[in-house]
Amino acid sequence: MTWQDQLDRASTEAEVVAVVREFMATVSPLEAAGLPAPLRPRRIADAHDVTSYAFDLVRGDVADNEGTQRSLHRLAHFLSRASVRLAEILSERRGTPSADGGRSA
Repeated sequence: MTWQDQLDRASTEAEVVAVVREFMATVSPLEAAGLPAPLRPRRIADAHDVTSYAFDLVRGDVADNEGTQRSLHRLAHFLSRASVRLAEILSERRGTPSADGGRSA
């Protein structure tokens, strides 16, 4: 099962956070060290941590080298998708349709 599949299957904030933590564990120390300090992997405890880190990654501009750009893009893409999934879960909990019309798995 892909990381995206795991996010799509998550039905609670805690499940999304758990998937994010597992994903973050795949970031090698070398990969993390190549990122600027403010963009390096950090403690993820709840939905706020996920969305804050996703926002920082998306705003991050690393013109350093291709490897760093690739790492930044990989992290930003996944954390952004996790943030979207958290918004879908919150929307479902509140009884409002999600952005995809309620088709989320």
